[in-house]
Amino acid sequence: MDETGTRNPWVRRLALFAGFATVVTGIVLAVMFMSTPAALLDDGPISPYDAAHTASVPQPVGVRTGLWIEIPALHIALPIHEGDGSNNIPDWVALHYPGTAIPGDSGNSYLYAHGIRGMFGGLLRAKNGEAVVLHDYTSGEQRTFHVSRVIGRTKYNDVSWIYETSSTPLLTLQTCIGADINTDRWVVQAA
Repeated sequence: MDETGTRNPWVRRLALFAGFATVVTGIVLAVMFMSTPAALLDDGPISPYDAAHTASVPQPVGVRTGLWIEIPALHIALPIHEGDGSNNIPDWVALHYPGTAIPGDSGNSYLYAHGIRGMFGGLLRAKNGEAVVLHDYTSGEQRTFHVSRVIGRTKYNDVSWIYETSSTPLLTLQTCIGADINTDRWVVQAA
């Protein structure tokens, strides 16, 4: 209303326009979200390796047995198998590097897996404090660690992280970030 007590037509028009614009914007955003493929909503490939590769078989489902590593925030859940230190790394497992501490025991336990989404590719988005669970489905025991250090990118031939010592249980997790065996690696530690 103006000073004389009559309604100002411009205020009413402006309010009507603002309401209309809000409704239209909401409809446009809803249509855009509904028509966006799910693959685009997950921020795309994690790394060049993830972009260039897919697992040879889908992640196995069924009854879990034995020791698994699980990082819920990164959508990682893999059984832990013994590795041989070679570049022969099967899909959908985390391998324990020979000669390093048994996962959960005192010392540095070195685990490695492919840099594909669902495997260790999510390590590239790891943040300090995120829970890392060693879950033994045979015994029912669980042990929770937390990401304590995101070391990040390392050279493919930097083996210093394998031989790091620790008087307490330490998990050192490594994945590849490129498609070639001589490309850099990504390393994260959890204590």
